Amino acid sequence: MATYSVYFAGLSLTTHQKFTLAQAITKIHADITGAEAYFAQVIFKSLDMHDCFIGGVLLNEPHIFLNGQIRIGRSEQIKKQLLVELEIAIQTTTCLAGHQIWAYIDEITPGQMIEYGQILPAVGDDGVWFSTLPSSIQKKLNYLNS
Repeated sequence: MATYSVYFAGLSLTTHQKFTLAQAITKIHADITGAEAYFAQVIFKSLDMHDCFIGGVLLNEPHIFLNGQIRIGRSEQIKKQLLVELEIAIQTTTCLAGHQIWAYIDEITPGQMIEYGQILPAVGDDGVWFSTLPSSIQKKLNYLNS
């Protein structure tokens, strides 16, 4: 239900750093939104510094750009808390300064999302949605959540 795309330029992230950051993003999302951990996915993409511009000027220092797509229906306070805690996790994992981290939260209507072969439920209807999944998918999601 949440996809966090982490674009990074001017630095190299190790597999361990990616794992650590993916775990942190997943935990932050689950803790703050109340959604199960299996609803969060994290995707990493390395960018060439020569492909990144800010204000029309070529990027001259390492940056991370995080774009989180979540279901619509969460309060402004929750979205702000997500952003702050995600930035802290990125800083902790990468040692980048705050001005080198840009983060965004986009909201999508659940009816415009499909995961695990099913249209996603509204915020708060996760349990009902889960109960309609095939048992093999439920088993997989329970494993991911553990």
